[in-house]
Amino acid sequence: MKRGTKLLVMALTLVFTMSVFTACKTTEKSKKENNLKKISTGDLEKNINKSDWVVVDTRENDAFNGWKLDGVKRGGHIKGAKDFSAAWLSVDSKNKEKRLEGAIKVKGISPEKNIVLYDANGKDAIVVAKYLSSKGYKNLYTYDIKEWANDEGKPMESYENYQMIVTPSWVKDLIDGKNPEGYAGKGYKILEASWGEEKDSPDYLKKGHIKGAVHINTDYVEKGPLWNRLSDKELIKFAEDTGITVDTTVVVYGMDPMPAARVGAILKYIGVKDVRLLNGGTAKWEKAGYELEKTSNKREPVKSFGATTALNKGYIVDLSEAKKILADKNNSKLVDIRSWDEFIGKTSGYDYIKPKGRPAGSVWGHAGTDNSNLDDFRNLDNTMRNKDEILSMWKEGGITPNQRLSFYCGTGWRAAEVLLYADAMGLKNISLYDGGWNEWSGNTGNPANPIEVGTPKK
Repeated sequence: MKRGTKLLVMALTLVFTMSVFTACKTTEKSKKENNLKKISTGDLEKNINKSDWVVVDTRENDAFNGWKLDGVKRGGHIKGAKDFSAAWLSVDSKNKEKRLEGAIKVKGISPEKNIVLYDANGKDAIVVAKYLSSKGYKNLYTYDIKEWANDEGKPMESYENYQMIVTPSWVKDLIDGKNPEGYAGKGYKILEASWGEEKDSPDYLKKGHIKGAVHINTDYVEKGPLWNRLSDKELIKFAEDTGITVDTTVVVYGMDPMPAARVGAILKYIGVKDVRLLNGGTAKWEKAGYELEKTSNKREPVKSFGATTALNKGYIVDLSEAKKILADKNNSKLVDIRSWDEFIGKTSGYDYIKPKGRPAGSVWGHAGTDNSNLDDFRNLDNTMRNKDEILSMWKEGGITPNQRLSFYCGTGWRAAEVLLYADAMGLKNISLYDGGWNEWSGNTGNPANPIEVGTPKK
């Protein structure tokens, strides 16, 4: 070897060695700064049920719900784990810190506890650890969920119908012809839903939409003044005009999950067997790094839906059935999915609904601060909230999964989203009271129904 070449090799070797040393030193420094320690499966198993330990799933909520992501053998989460997704920390929201602090409190993540943060990509746990460390948390551990999931004897939990709340990667695989988990292979449609025609929709053409998606104006499935669903005949015609049969896999989504859920619930009502809501909507699709297209995709009709009347009529009920639910006080609940101020009659929530209050005997099921959000049922990134937290929230109001539950709101949007979440959770005897407060209040000529205002008496 020539002397010049030998010196060059020695110099490169020295640079490489120093780089490795610096990287290792940086990693160790980072771990030290974040007070991070790795925990073994054995030690995790030994401590998991202790009151001074809390196990936290830092992955996307889709994985927590049940999807097998990032090469994990089994979907779902470690039994008893709480969720605090690293994705929440990158959301741009004016009330972000308040909601994060609220989530920490609800999940029992406190500084005096030993906190195990697990992920599957080696990144999410570090992100959450840095955040907690900045808040003064010290007893932080990291863990790779793949180790736990590889052992069939280790308990994991998933939502019974988690596949209803679908991931961006699942939709991308569907578009790319990869036959993702649970897809029956009988054709699919992707619907971007919002109020207004395509030309007036800021979400469809201006911002863009998922490849192949068609725009659905919610007026195609409901009409005023009550804003109840159309007749079965009209809804089946809508499905046929949109190219949907009872066997079509339908993915509904939008910038706001509410109108998408409204369309999805109505499709389930008429009998579409496989309806899926994109968890987190358009924002999560973009966050995953997938492109949006701005071309106009027209609906392509089919000759027959496969049925001439709604096949799942109990999924959406009307006024007479809502009254029967209220009368059955021991086994049924009419659940109000409106803000507290709407429930107690401080506001009607709508400029076109004058009466204030609630159907007498209904119970508050939570919602958000006003009729534009569902923060009590969504995480910071608009994904579905933890099932256990929803059930716990309901339990405080005497709402339990074994009861017959019918959800209502003002005109059906908020309650439809909660209905789909309850369905994904595995609740059985559930429905949407379509008319909601708009119908019950007599806003359009039906004033005979009993109304309550104020805080309910215990």
